[in-house]
Amino acid sequence: MEEYIRRILTLGRKRLEKFALKGGKPLPERPLIVKLMEEIRGFLGSGENRVILLYGLRGVGKTTMLAQLYLKLIGEVSGERILYASVDEIKMLGYRLKDVFESYEHIIGERLEELREPTIFLLDEVHYDEEWDLALKVAYDRARNLMIVATGSSAIELKLSTDLARRAKRFHITPLTFTEYLLLKGIRVNEEVKKVLKRLLLAGEVEGIEEEIRKTFLTFDPIEVERYLLYGSLPLALSSREPLEETYSIVERIIRWDLAKMGFSQEVLEKAFLLMLMLASGEALNYDRLTSRLGISRPVLAKLLSAFENLEVIFPVRAYGSLGKAIRKTPKYKFLAPVIRTSILNHFGLLEVNEKILGNLLEDVVALYLYIIARELSGSVTYDAEKGGADFILTTPIGRIVLEVGWGKKGKEQVKRTMKKIGAERGIIIHGGDFREKNGVIWLPKEWFLLML
Repeated sequence: MEEYIRRILTLGRKRLEKFALKGGKPLPERPLIVKLMEEIRGFLGSGENRVILLYGLRGVGKTTMLAQLYLKLIGEVSGERILYASVDEIKMLGYRLKDVFESYEHIIGERLEELREPTIFLLDEVHYDEEWDLALKVAYDRARNLMIVATGSSAIELKLSTDLARRAKRFHITPLTFTEYLLLKGIRVNEEVKKVLKRLLLAGEVEGIEEEIRKTFLTFDPIEVERYLLYGSLPLALSSREPLEETYSIVERIIRWDLAKMGFSQEVLEKAFLLMLMLASGEALNYDRLTSRLGISRPVLAKLLSAFENLEVIFPVRAYGSLGKAIRKTPKYKFLAPVIRTSILNHFGLLEVNEKILGNLLEDVVALYLYIIARELSGSVTYDAEKGGADFILTTPIGRIVLEVGWGKKGKEQVKRTMKKIGAERGIIIHGGDFREKNGVIWLPKEWFLLML
């Protein structure tokens, strides 16, 4: 193990350049990198122990972020004081996360309690070690002058111990929003435009916004909207020649590795691929149809769907109303990264770029945006399960907003019906037409909505 640690200390830069550079040039950075560097510089200035956890769906760019942090720090921190280690690789070699800390102590000749200089551990995919949270807690408690930045799957939050939760600062890494996608392509959207559009959604403020937003549209080619929906919701879209094939490889790893680790049998894992295809097709599905087509029991189906939810592959939009109603009705399952839907359809030869698929992808993105907003505001995202009901209901501490989504132009009937039913004062129609407002209903061009986050 010590030989392995010596090697990654020596070759860290070489190993990580492939994640952070393309053609010798640095890849664009997501906004979170600025916050993370602030945290690290705060540690370097104070020497106070810190633990940061970055968690999210496979493929959202967590490893790239660690690589970018490493390359920024390599000039500020001596080589032996910054270590990048991939825990899945360590596990494959037959070692544990605690062995990394012990071997490092032997190599530098200092125990964690005695670290003389600020030391940074960048630990990738920590969830591959079943006792990762204990290993991080023990290292944190023993050390002085140590900062740990660790990445893991979305499910690590569910297994986070109370002790480590008190010590760690957590950052949730979501799939790319449209403005992040543009930023990674070198196009920056004015922050004020995003704030104005968010106020429009949450508070219905519509005065004086059109001119500034129209100026924003001049900064990018309109085709970028379709590109984003089809394959731009994960960062690999900007570095891969075959983003749909690479994304499907992520789906395979989720099923073959992540679900397998959760204890699913090989037979159920094979059914998981068919389940993903059924959800990607966009057809209306219920539990009975799913269990019949898959040939599995309802408890196994529920466990499988819950696992995909915990890994943030899908997002269940549950029925609005009582808990009993939400349980009885099958949720509408959306893909938080729309490119997962297109990658699955593409793999099975079923991807046709038409209004139907673009509409499904737009609904995925709306679900992603509402998911982010609901987490920020301690709210919830549901749908009206009655016939002719609206696609989404966003409930926040300041009220309820009814939303309907369509690729082309949309009427107000569904929104008004649900607004009346639940007593909402405002409805939003996200569509392919113009911006207008009438009697508490706002018709919002889909491009406007995409610029909100």
